[in-house]
Amino acid sequence: MSELRLSYPACTLAEKSNFTPQDVQLIENRVFARGLDGPDAVATLLALEHCRAEKCVEWDEFFIRTLTDHVVNHLAPAGTMTRAKADWLRRALARGGLIASRNEIEALVRIMEMAGTQSHHLAAFALSQVWHAVVEGEGPLASRRKGLWAVLGMEQLTYINRVLAALGSAQPFSVADAEALFDPALDLTPGGQKSAWREFIARVAGPGAVAA
Repeated sequence: MSELRLSYPACTLAEKSNFTPQDVQLIENRVFARGLDGPDAVATLLALEHCRAEKCVEWDEFFIRTLTDHVVNHLAPAGTMTRAKADWLRRALARGGLIASRNEIEALVRIMEMAGTQSHHLAAFALSQVWHAVVEGEGPLASRRKGLWAVLGMEQLTYINRVLAALGSAQPFSVADAEALFDPALDLTPGGQKSAWREFIARVAGPGAVAA
């Protein structure tokens, strides 16, 4: 995607300092008049999301809706979530396993919610964003606290519960679960915190899932 050359008017919009509602209307009607009709269109959508412009609410809504609809209803095989489709989404959204923006995080969760229990192919990837945020202090879910005294806050807890609900879990992840999973004392034992996280991913996504 780094080699993508944006055509007009996307190239001009990508250089702006902010997106206005009028810009979003132009993007929807001119840049994506035919929807996400190929790999270049998807790359253009993601490039606009990652450009330096400050985004308006209208862009957030357009980006999330457009990407979600494309993945669920148009990307083959339409209407279902396969492992190959999940792998494509991981490659599209993440670099080194890390998602860069809040809009991409929200799109991922909505895709899982629409895919229902079929979204188990995305479970480990989605939940790994919490590991990156809490332990490594990276990604859009991150707070400024990390390392030995890493804690899981309400934002990350809400995110986990949305993922678990999409997978069909009727039992929400509790604060006590979070405290056990990210117990600072686990950092004092070799691989302690990582081991606890792997066990959690295996329970949720299946024993073959790859944790962060």
